[in-house]
Amino acid sequence: MKVAIVRYPKLELFGLFTDVLEKLKKIAEVEELYGSKDEKELATQLKGFDVAITEPMMPRFGKEFFEHNNDIRLVFVHGRGYDNIDVDAAYKKGVIVARVPGWCENEAVAEHALALILEGAKKLWKARTWVSNGEWEKVGESGGYFLSPSIREMAICVIGFGYIGSRLARILKNGFGAEILVYDPYIPSGKIKEEGYTPFEDLHEMLEKCDAISINAELTNETFHMISEKEFELMKDGVIIVNTARGAILDTDALIGALKNGKIAFAGLDVVEGEPISSSHPLLNYENVLITPHVAYATNEAIKCMDYSTLEAVESLMKGKEIREIIVPKAKYL
Repeated sequence: MKVAIVRYPKLELFGLFTDVLEKLKKIAEVEELYGSKDEKELATQLKGFDVAITEPMMPRFGKEFFEHNNDIRLVFVHGRGYDNIDVDAAYKKGVIVARVPGWCENEAVAEHALALILEGAKKLWKARTWVSNGEWEKVGESGGYFLSPSIREMAICVIGFGYIGSRLARILKNGFGAEILVYDPYIPSGKIKEEGYTPFEDLHEMLEKCDAISINAELTNETFHMISEKEFELMKDGVIIVNTARGAILDTDALIGALKNGKIAFAGLDVVEGEPISSSHPLLNYENVLITPHVAYATNEAIKCMDYSTLEAVESLMKGKEIREIIVPKAKYL
């Protein structure tokens, strides 16, 4: 079996901190390559390979790729997002698409979301600026600028109640005593209530009640620009918004508008629409915006789990066993 590790910046981590690459090479013929941004060229690069291990963002495995490649049997995502893969085209071609299990990243990303919520709630971004600018004394003249509610006084809204959203909710409720409101049309309201949270079937109704919002949904046609101008208008003034999911769930132009008019007190983003962004991106003009470069998943524990889940998927394909976390269902194992 031939396995291609389609290197891109995020996939540089694969095998760096574990022995998974060595183990993979013992059971398969492995080649590392940088995948072309051109789908047709990528299809040519991957001719003769059975498996392509890729990252969640790039390169693009679209319709053109599957039209020009007849060898790939499994595209495995070393991560959770799969918006760079045309799953319909893969299904029609009989190619399996799978990803790492959600429990690999849930702790890491939930912690990152929590850190961003705390950054906004405690106004750490402003405190850091005052100190670095030699303006420590302004605190006494600020009229209580840094006064803020405790986390347990806040209504924190979780959009997307999967592995990450549910873990964040537990941390915030059990660790801080926060009130948790949840919107996820794919999770029964009864299950959300059983865990002690308040479910909402109407996103707009929930947004009116949020002190802070964490986006944890997957990017789909339904969630693209889920939070746009109308949604920002419904939010409380001074709301905190955090996105560790996918940049395109937030309408960037609408977010900038909400920052301009003061609706948003703080935006913490690990993902940005059209990432990677340049130093001239308009969001970087706002001191109350903290952007991290899509690194929420990057903990030792998560990377180890992601690596070994990838190895397990290749072994399962070889042995004709069921693969965990299949996105495109079984089409051909043999």
